[in-house]
Amino acid sequence: MIIDRIRDIAEFTQFFNERPLGTDMFSFEHIVNNPNLFCFYGEIDGQLKGYIFITQDVQKRLFLSGAAVKKNLPDNRDAIIKVCEAFKQDIYSDTDFKHAAYMLRLAGFKHLGGTIYIRKFNNGKKE
Repeated sequence: MIIDRIRDIAEFTQFFNERPLGTDMFSFEHIVNNPNLFCFYGEIDGQLKGYIFITQDVQKRLFLSGAAVKKNLPDNRDAIIKVCEAFKQDIYSDTDFKHAAYMLRLAGFKHLGGTIYIRKFNNGKKE
């Protein structure tokens, strides 16, 4: 898995349209113009496998969102972990999708309640 910026906007647009986030909270323009947008690609085929972006709420908490191809658990998990490790604070996520919640738990997130999950900074590890 290779994490990079958008390599091909047409490929990203098609992926975005085929893998909707399930919320109208984030427009396409918001996502592609987000400086904290990370795309991940297959090492062998170079194809876009998913994207992750980080936003900040009014309380200055960081929230992770994104979409990925199905049946790519190891790369999806590793991409989430790698992006979270780039930020030196707790990361939250808000989802009511069971498969997304499962993926978040695989990446070290804990359920806080309702639809909110948190991955603590360094997951308790010493630097």
